[in-house]
Amino acid sequence: MRALLGTSVLVALGVAGLCMVIGAVVAGTEGLAAAALGGLLVVGFLLLGQLPLVQATKGRRGLGALMLLLGYILQVLVLLVVFAVVIQSAGVDANVLGLTIIAVALGWTAATVWRWLRWRPPVVEVDLPSDQGSAPR
Repeated sequence: MRALLGTSVLVALGVAGLCMVIGAVVAGTEGLAAAALGGLLVVGFLLLGQLPLVQATKGRRGLGALMLLLGYILQVLVLLVVFAVVIQSAGVDANVLGLTIIAVALGWTAATVWRWLRWRPPVVEVDLPSDQGSAPR
């Protein structure tokens, strides 16, 4: 999982850093704060969304499904509360926040797709002893 997600996390953090620089130039400290918050929200949301998949790959499908359902609902509710508080606060530029969220999510998605397309999992072939001259059954 780390081999696949590492690139996505790095690209998302890089995009968030770029958005922080642009936000600071465009809107000052409010833009910097908005971009930092937006980057953290997206990366945190997407990383937490991977936990159910990790549980499922470990053979815990029921726990993974429960985490997926409850975790996603909880994540969306927390994001809505954060957005409601942040939009009403004076220290964060709402436009920079929204554009950062879009840019970081697109960066994460592009990196994930690129990494999945280039991923070649190791294949182990086991040589089974065969009878010489006998046909397979």
